[in-house]
Amino acid sequence: KNVFVFVSHFHQDHYDRNVIFKWKDMNVRYILSKDCMYDKSLENVTVVNANKGYIIDGVAIETLKSTDEGVAYIVHSDGITIYHAGDLNWWHWEGEEEEFNLDQAKRYQQQMQLLADALDGNHLDLACIPVDPRLHSDCLRGLLAFDSRVFAKNILPIHFWGDFSVMQTLHDRLSPELFSRILTVEHPGKVCGNL
Repeated sequence: KNVFVFVSHFHQDHYDRNVIFKWKDMNVRYILSKDCMYDKSLENVTVVNANKGYIIDGVAIETLKSTDEGVAYIVHSDGITIYHAGDLNWWHWEGEEEEFNLDQAKRYQQQMQLLADALDGNHLDLACIPVDPRLHSDCLRGLLAFDSRVFAKNILPIHFWGDFSVMQTLHDRLSPELFSRILTVEHPGKVCGNL
């Protein structure tokens, strides 16, 4: 099968050029947000913009605009649909200006509506959603707002900076139904099963 490498934006925790471009001679297609720098001589790179649609090697890809940097991805392939948020999240920071937090709320809700519209009543097979512990008690805002708009059969928590105690927070604060769809991660490299 073709291998696709998706990069949501240029931040170091999302884009490590020293790793991913070691695979350039293999059967790999790179999908990069337009803010990512790369070797322009590479032929297997597609640069994407926010709120656009693409078909690349038979894979349908839609993008959403991050509330931070870059894009989020909706990927349709082999009969499944995957959503990877990247840094598209409801970033509600304690101590931040109220205007900033209100703008984050508005922009996130707009993108979640675009996600729901793109799915047109269909579900996601897998959604990768940030649950960043640096947001403290607000770390689940994005996940809950996401779940209120669209249904994902499986939800993989991301962007938790190796703080596996977030899994307990999810267990304690989510409804049993929503938690039953969470793919908990207790250590790096955990295999979560089939979709």
